[in-house]
Amino acid sequence: MNRVPMFGLETGFLSKQTASLIRGILQKRYSIGKSSVSLYSSPSELYPGLELISDKGTNPIQKRLVVGSIRMGYGHHRMALSVYSHSLKKQIPTYLHDLLAIQSPEANAIADIDSGYSYFSRLSAEIGGPVEWLWGVLMSQGNLTSLELSCQLAELYKGLMNGIPTDSPIITTYPLNGQISVASGFQKTIHLICDNYPQYYLLVPGALNLVQTPSAYTKFIEMGVPKENIAVAGHWVSEDVLSNAVTDCENRVRRIDAKKCRRFLIPIGGAGAQKGYVLDLIRLSKKNLQNKKAVFWINTGDHSKVLKSIEEYLILQKIPYLSINTWEDLIKFIERHPLRSEDNENNPPVVLFHFPSHTEAFSATDKLIRIADVLVTKPSELAFYPVPKLFIRRVGDHEAASVFRSLELGEGTVECREVIHAKELIQIFTESDDLLLRMNESVIKNIVEGVYNGSKTAVEIATAN
Repeated sequence: MNRVPMFGLETGFLSKQTASLIRGILQKRYSIGKSSVSLYSSPSELYPGLELISDKGTNPIQKRLVVGSIRMGYGHHRMALSVYSHSLKKQIPTYLHDLLAIQSPEANAIADIDSGYSYFSRLSAEIGGPVEWLWGVLMSQGNLTSLELSCQLAELYKGLMNGIPTDSPIITTYPLNGQISVASGFQKTIHLICDNYPQYYLLVPGALNLVQTPSAYTKFIEMGVPKENIAVAGHWVSEDVLSNAVTDCENRVRRIDAKKCRRFLIPIGGAGAQKGYVLDLIRLSKKNLQNKKAVFWINTGDHSKVLKSIEEYLILQKIPYLSINTWEDLIKFIERHPLRSEDNENNPPVVLFHFPSHTEAFSATDKLIRIADVLVTKPSELAFYPVPKLFIRRVGDHEAASVFRSLELGEGTVECREVIHAKELIQIFTESDDLLLRMNESVIKNIVEGVYNGSKTAVEIATAN
């Protein structure tokens, strides 16, 4: 048997023949491990002080904090943003290491997996029924065998961290990043575990694994993870959202008292799986949009096809809309619409946001959260943000546990599996004050208790002497 130590657990589920077969297929199809990739860095255009690691940069790699992530939807990069936003605020030199930013056979192999994930996420959301059930089951089956396989494959991907000083502290937001870091001999690896559904494959043996909730911590302990390898840090939230959350909630309460129009922020996920749901929600909410009791701010990210579909539908329904297509125009829009401002009667009931780059696409949601009354989202990484939330249908059964966490904290709704349910909750938000007031009060209480400090805590642990 081919055994891999997992927190002291000897799994041994994969036979040598199976492991050898998988490695052989990857090496033959993608030529993995046959060449070494030289890494460099270049400055981020969007985040001053952040350096982006790739094979095409101009600056040599030095010792500094490394945030490891992967472009697989928006979630893991948003978690990375939540980390480096805190380190940059502290003026800590920081790298972003995205596995898919490095042109290599290894990155090609990982990208193919991501393409399949995005495709089936969209398929399950649009078709529903047995397809959604099957995808949900698959997304909640991360057992020890999958963890063992992932750790073995990490040995093949070590070239993606070639040349980074191994005494650099590393915070990872995707398990494969952390597993490669440990396999490469890095001395300090901090791994942030996503969502609230404990699964073995989310872990990084040899690292300090941080979770967002006490319930996740308890479950991982029951699964056999030693206490020295797991800790509760709090929710993964970006610095700007976190540091202004109390003031923003107080301004939301003032908006409620002043009977102002409700602003609903609706971000489309990285896989683009919510298009049909959002179109139906627009149709069912048309009256509230037309009478100016609600406005929909829809961030279509970098999904051009989703943007086009929504535009065509709004034209068909004769609903006025505004399009924001550049980062500069986004900043101007935010400056014109602070929470404390009066809402202009001439503002269109729907605003569509669309951006050419992946980073702008997910970063825009973090910016817009601060001026929205309610975040309308599937229970993804955004489920843990300090803002009132209306949850729409999940993609994968593992996301259900994130809804439970938000309900536990009193700052989110139940999951609206059907669009009519979401429409009814929007009606409640627009016609009544009680629910939204309670949610804002809960967020403030949770902030005082440090619930949302996870990313800040991770940076402090990683950079401590």
